[in-house]
Amino acid sequence: MLINYNLCFDDEQGKFVAVNPETGEIREFTAPAAKKTTTTRKKKADESSEPQLILSDNKYTLNTAAVELMGVEPEAKLNIKMRKIDGVITPVLGTDEAFKCKSGNRLTKSFTVACRGANNEALAAYGTIFELTENPDGSGTFILKGEKTPDLPPDDEAVTANVPLPEGLDVNLDNLDDDIPSEETAIDGSTFESMLAGIV
Repeated sequence: MLINYNLCFDDEQGKFVAVNPETGEIREFTAPAAKKTTTTRKKKADESSEPQLILSDNKYTLNTAAVELMGVEPEAKLNIKMRKIDGVITPVLGTDEAFKCKSGNRLTKSFTVACRGANNEALAAYGTIFELTENPDGSGTFILKGEKTPDLPPDDEAVTANVPLPEGLDVNLDNLDDDIPSEETAIDGSTFESMLAGIV
């Protein structure tokens, strides 16, 4: 025998109410409590209490303190970009929203993010364990300070290389004259014609 009930849900009391339209019988059922999902994971015994990023072969991992500092959840898209800070090229971590881009990789539930190939190699030049600090520029990004400092020349210094010249070749650029009068402010076709006339 099949019995039909009209089913309603009472939001205030969190109960289902079933009414038999033929007999008027009323049955109440309590809704099961929804399981609360959290994004926090248990802190490992050897995990640092300082916000850190740990680089490995194909990915990097954020510790719990780093996730809390950044205020991110799993599924967030994260990106690492190189920025000049105090005249030094430095890796900076942030969300796609902070960088105003859509090229980041997804943060997993275990707080890992894919980082392969050239991106991994570039970051590895700075180390494998990075401390995170908030970027003082207010962009919502985080400066990564690794245990290594790569040998990169500052942008304002000229890079010099001692390359031996072939035997018999004398290159003296001290007397080079570009034949462009100093009073000229614009370069046009006649400037190049006059330069070529001096060469030919």
